[in-house]
Amino acid sequence: MTKLIASIVTVGEELLIGQVLDTNAAYLAAELTRLGIPVVRSLTVGDDKDAIRGALAEGMEHGRLTVLTGGLGPTPDDVSREAAAALIGSNLSVDADVLAAIKRRFALLGRDVPAGSERVASVPDGFEVLPNSRGTAPGLWYEGDTGSIVVLMPGVPHEMRAIFCEHVIPRIRELSGRTAIEQRTLLTAGIGETTVQRQIEAESHLLDPDVVVAYLPRLHGVRIRLTVTGEEASARLDAAERYVRVKLGAAVYGCDDDTLEGVVGHLLKWRGLTVAVAESCTGGLILDKLTNISGSSSYVMGGVVAYSNVVKQHQLGVDGDTLEQFGAVSEPVAMQMAEGVRARLGSDLGLSVTGIAGPSGGTEEKPVGTVWIGYADDHGTWAVKHQFGRGRRRNKEKSAIAAIDFMRQILLQS
Repeated sequence: MTKLIASIVTVGEELLIGQVLDTNAAYLAAELTRLGIPVVRSLTVGDDKDAIRGALAEGMEHGRLTVLTGGLGPTPDDVSREAAAALIGSNLSVDADVLAAIKRRFALLGRDVPAGSERVASVPDGFEVLPNSRGTAPGLWYEGDTGSIVVLMPGVPHEMRAIFCEHVIPRIRELSGRTAIEQRTLLTAGIGETTVQRQIEAESHLLDPDVVVAYLPRLHGVRIRLTVTGEEASARLDAAERYVRVKLGAAVYGCDDDTLEGVVGHLLKWRGLTVAVAESCTGGLILDKLTNISGSSSYVMGGVVAYSNVVKQHQLGVDGDTLEQFGAVSEPVAMQMAEGVRARLGSDLGLSVTGIAGPSGGTEEKPVGTVWIGYADDHGTWAVKHQFGRGRRRNKEKSAIAAIDFMRQILLQS
């Protein structure tokens, strides 16, 4: 049996016009790669039967496995089933078991069976049904005489992922011709791509030469993807991770699905500490991120959005003379905000941010993107300055991330 090589096809006009971000293709590419299956092409087509059929045919020409998402719903423009049937020269038939499952699902919800359910339950002859535990439209699996495999799944991301994990992955694991590929993505904050690359490659002779290192910058920091192929891939990947962590130190905060706020939350829980936040230019974004973590009520006391100087003075105790002398965006004000929110909310730690998000409000001395972050605890008070760009939303996001990471760095040192 020939080696599995995959093509991905995503279907939907909404993807072509940029109305919806195509997360399905990214997810499938990552998961197939982890399974040791190279992805050689990824194509997006609209809700057109001929276009879908052509994309499936091209996929079958380029490799044994073609995975499609989208176009399996109840409306007339959902034509992936018809395209797949035309591809192999078969007919569509209503699958009684699928239709019965749809009816049971809506009966449990106390709702009428919607129009188009028979369309959803239609299966091209020669395809196997892959049950959908999260919705109504099933996945479909076809394996031809030549060994070519076609998989159809709904476009709804959580439904597609459930079918892929529950049914597609086990089948793929049973197929031969796979090469072990291990991947891990290390996550950094507070360090730029050039610096990351320079530090990792400074002593690259100590790194396994067969480890592929990819640098993936994003707003939150630089992701470092490590890929190892072949024998003892897992052990070699562990060694590569240790090397990168030594080179980058505390700039690495986690890997794969970790989040910065989740890592900080773990540190606070582990230390038995609480935090309160005073925010000006971020408008509550820091607190939003911290409380996105389940169980954060055990360490987040609360916060104050002190957007105006009046609130900074009355709610946080910032000195009026300090505001007058240094301005709201300054080191002493950031420090007083951190001390004030800590004292008023009775937390162990105080975190603050004050800055000029833009695009207006900047001066020659304090241009747009100037941000001060403050931190206070039993040992003292500190502040750090950042200079970001001119985009308001990006400045708010960067400020929130920088503040959370500043707290993380101090917690690691203490």
